[in-house]
Amino acid sequence: MNRTTKTIALAANVLVVGACSWVMAQPDPEELKCLADNVYFESSTQSRAGQIAVANVTLNRVNSSAFPNTICDVVWEDRQFSWTHDGKSDNPENQDAYNTIYNLVELVYNDTIVDITEGATFYHADYVTPHWASTMDKQVAHIDQHIFYKHKGR
Repeated sequence: MNRTTKTIALAANVLVVGACSWVMAQPDPEELKCLADNVYFESSTQSRAGQIAVANVTLNRVNSSAFPNTICDVVWEDRQFSWTHDGKSDNPENQDAYNTIYNLVELVYNDTIVDITEGATFYHADYVTPHWASTMDKQVAHIDQHIFYKHKGR
């Protein structure tokens, strides 16, 4: 991302308060929670890069017209992320790890960390090959135990 693009992205994330002061826009706490939950349950045992990549995919889906337009709706879209339908508890067991991930996803959400997936909207664990993998246009990354993909249609 060049300096002009980064400046435009930063400008898009600020609100004018009064005549002269600027502050960062505050994300909806529920949206951040959904993003943190998704990253925690999908990649808490992986590296920070792996966690960032899962956050990137989630946000890339929000920004795609082929997916719902909120983080929570993307996360809870039917059968898109395994943890949302595995029958296990959706309460984080390791609160310290969750807090670290929450802080990380705030940075990703605010474009402080660049998209390391090059716009990927899909991924899967590298020890399985889902039926849809062959329909992807481009594999963009293999980070830890996830393979990330771009797809034109979705």
